[in-house]
Amino acid sequence: MKKLTLLFLISVLFSCGEKENQASSNILENLTFSVDTVLVDLGDEIIDLGQGARYASISPDAKSFYYYDMKNAAINEVDLQTLALTNTFQFSKEGPNSIGFTPPRVQPLSNERFFFASSANVGTYSNAGEKEKSLKFNFKEIEGLDIDEGGIISYKAQFSPDEKSLFVLTNPYKTTSDVRLMIIDPESKTGKNIPLPNMIPTLKFRVSFQKDGEFMGRGEAVFMKTINNKLFITSSANSNIYIYDYQVDSLHFIEFPHQLVPSKKTAEVKNKVEVKKEFFAETAKFKYQISFDEFLWDEQRQQYLRFGYQLIPHEDLEKEKKSEVFLFAYDKNLNLIGETRLENVQYRFESPFFKDGKLWSYVNVDDELGFAVFTFDF
Repeated sequence: MKKLTLLFLISVLFSCGEKENQASSNILENLTFSVDTVLVDLGDEIIDLGQGARYASISPDAKSFYYYDMKNAAINEVDLQTLALTNTFQFSKEGPNSIGFTPPRVQPLSNERFFFASSANVGTYSNAGEKEKSLKFNFKEIEGLDIDEGGIISYKAQFSPDEKSLFVLTNPYKTTSDVRLMIIDPESKTGKNIPLPNMIPTLKFRVSFQKDGEFMGRGEAVFMKTINNKLFITSSANSNIYIYDYQVDSLHFIEFPHQLVPSKKTAEVKNKVEVKKEFFAETAKFKYQISFDEFLWDEQRQQYLRFGYQLIPHEDLEKEKKSEVFLFAYDKNLNLIGETRLENVQYRFESPFFKDGKLWSYVNVDDELGFAVFTFDF
């Protein structure tokens, strides 16, 4: 494979903004942005990009990008300063150090170690692929949870930065009437759960079809992400957010006064259907409404940002990939301070993150690993 250096393939200045119905305090009202595309020097290595970067992660200091190659069960480390592949960490799907066959959530830990969480496996691993600690607990093993749910603790699981607490959300496939955050001490096998009632409406936007061995499912999701030593719990179906400060054990709920987009999805949806045509009809009730992505932190501006997407209908569902894209800005106290539609942007940002005040998003450029780097001016 040819060696690639830092390439600026695109350098276009766009202007965008929605001026109607927005107050003068909207800091994104006159937003402009430029975008460059850069490629990663892989040397002689080949990375399978077939699954995209849906399982990728970023180091806490935003110096390394970890691309998980699901086919080969390997984590490829990219130095974001030099834009070069620096390491490939190999893992096993079977055996005593197995990470399992189910695609995992990958969370980088200190000293180039990793936390893997999937429906079949939860644990920490060294960069040599050795399992350090299994965290595959059953709910009944944890004293103090007092929750009536079967199975193992795995859904949306992640570690606190100090690795003292395991955070887990109740699985929406197990319940349709409850959303809870579980905080677990892995050492003592004790824990507690905190109800999240304002996330329950997310569960109604879920449709499944199953017949003659065929299964189809679609639904909105509740997300969980650690930012600035706090746990952010959000929903794709509404703009609300829970902030759990695990250092002082406090929970705070925030609603945002959006003017540009609706603050939530609205529809009465039939959750189980027996006819495939009905499946598409029910999902159409909510998938074309506004969806909210997870929060991102811009260290340079000391601001939070978030994307919203509104899918554009297409007669061919396989080609239904374009969306209206919205950007929202919040100050460090999570006050909504700006919102705008991004003109000339029609696709979702994949594994986005901020580095040095710029937004980076994974892109596949002719089967080469790359990033679109956005410079926002506002």
